[in-house]
Amino acid sequence: MSSPVLNVLQLISSLEVGGSEKLLIDFLTACRDDDQVSFTVVVMNQAVNPEMRERLERLGLNVYFMDRPESHKHPKYLWQLLSIIHRHQIGVVHAHNYGSKLWGVLCKALAPGLKLMFTVHDTMTLPRLDWKHVFIHRRIIDCNIAISGKVATLCEQRGILNYRQIYNGIPLSHFAQAKPSGLCARLETGGFSAQPLRLVHVGRMDYPVKGQDILIDAVRLCVRHGLNVECSLMGGVYAYSMDSFRYLQEKVSQLGLGQFVQFLVNRTDVREVLSQGDVFVLPSRYEGLGLALLEAMSAGLPVIASDTDGPKELVEDGVNGLLFESGNAEHLFQKIRFVYENPDQADRMRMVALERVQKFDIQSMKRQYYHLYESILPVSKRRSARQEKQSTQALSGRLTDEASV
Repeated sequence: MSSPVLNVLQLISSLEVGGSEKLLIDFLTACRDDDQVSFTVVVMNQAVNPEMRERLERLGLNVYFMDRPESHKHPKYLWQLLSIIHRHQIGVVHAHNYGSKLWGVLCKALAPGLKLMFTVHDTMTLPRLDWKHVFIHRRIIDCNIAISGKVATLCEQRGILNYRQIYNGIPLSHFAQAKPSGLCARLETGGFSAQPLRLVHVGRMDYPVKGQDILIDAVRLCVRHGLNVECSLMGGVYAYSMDSFRYLQEKVSQLGLGQFVQFLVNRTDVREVLSQGDVFVLPSRYEGLGLALLEAMSAGLPVIASDTDGPKELVEDGVNGLLFESGNAEHLFQKIRFVYENPDQADRMRMVALERVQKFDIQSMKRQYYHLYESILPVSKRRSARQEKQSTQALSGRLTDEASV
């Protein structure tokens, strides 16, 4: 007789080129050969990147794109969600951002026995929640997932004690050996005077959070002091961050850095971009953990990060990378110059990082998530793996008419 299977709905607002979206797809990819958990995915809003959509649909899961205009609150979206929950006998709804969390709360109110989980991906929003939202996290959400020690501390400060700390993971095998040789090996064919030190950053174009403006200022200092550098800024540009992106473009132009800084917008080939870089820089002002930082470590790049939030949990200054004072472009420049002048020490640090990053493999994250799903959902609420396979094969794409009102 088949063992019971957990039916979990992954609920997310958008499917753009962002950290939480990428993490979700990487997680589901790591789970695709299992029959312990049956996943259904709902993307609420119209904001869907074609490449990300293709990656998700290739997994062969039950995927629904609700095509909801952002901020629309028509009740039909609630009935559609409830229809999906009923159709797939969902036991756990796992929400990944604050918009989808509220839809999950409404579903739980109307579906007795439904369990609700929420992943806290950042360190910015939690301290600003009003008492109503804090009540939701304390009393209605069954388990909050803190992606780092910093996020866990914030949960405790807000009295949200029903949390479980689970570090985000990355598919180590995908990034392994993206950059097998270090700086010293590259310099054997010529110094930085002939080939510039190539700086790489990956993060959405939202400079008040991700700090690309700080990195641009540091590049200006590098050029002013005669360092031969290039910088690639890779990340998603969304409607809400368009002003931020334009500001960064204007800043590069006004500083005369057009030949030194390039923008790689809405691309998903992170591994390839990392393989072409020499040093990864994460200048974030706020960062829950830093998936891009983990990916760069796994790819074999020396890393420089701001000494804020999650990055401080990943980087030990001078051991497996370098830390600079958050918001301080001059200090970031000094760290870049250190790598420029000491490639042997940068290579040593990258080797330590390669070793330490092994514990952040997404398979470890998957095991902890599975255990958490099992701990909050009674066995009586699960279906057999055979029943699930028979009833859910080939169900992906847009919501059907029967699920709308």
